Amino acid sequence: MLYPIKELQDIFVDACVRAPDGELVFVSVFGRDGAVQQLYASLHLGIQEGGIRQITLLDPDNGQPIAAVPIGDPRRLDKYSGRLPKDNLFGNLIHTWIYDESLLKPSKAAGSAWLLVDRGTQEHGLESLEARTWLLIEQLSPLPLLPHWRGRILGMLGDHLVNNLEQTPHAPIGRIHASRIVLPDSFSEAISGFVRNGSLGLD
Repeated sequence: MLYPIKELQDIFVDACVRAPDGELVFVSVFGRDGAVQQLYASLHLGIQEGGIRQITLLDPDNGQPIAAVPIGDPRRLDKYSGRLPKDNLFGNLIHTWIYDESLLKPSKAAGSAWLLVDRGTQEHGLESLEARTWLLIEQLSPLPLLPHWRGRILGMLGDHLVNNLEQTPHAPIGRIHASRIVLPDSFSEAISGFVRNGSLGLD
């Protein structure tokens, strides 16, 4: 499904991800080259220069707003564009991702990472999501984690480590599954405690 944007004409969104506070972290848009360039420029311009501070996604069936997405600080946003083949049904279109740069790689210093999965092209069953989540936790962890600890750690700490945004007021719109992974300051202490009390072992 493609969602029009209220603030600009001839721009259509097929996926949008918001941070837990509601701010934009990822949007996938289609449109003519000039319209997409105008959108990206509008995100970075001041209000007096014609800039916008939110995008409002509309229901394609009735034109009613379904989500108002604040932009936040536009300096953290980058874009990646590709041109669709000219022989497609809609003519000369650009497909652009506008995204927060924090999506690109886990931040060990902040102990945080994003997991985005395209439900249209990627495996997104429970086992696959758990495996991807565990891989990010391993990368963020200040302590080495043994592979067979995965089920136990996720079972004991999963609700404190993983924020599935589909279960929040700012759920993703469109085809993207999104989770935010944050290791609390107490993570190392918790893992050490599990080792000491025998909950986690070498076998």
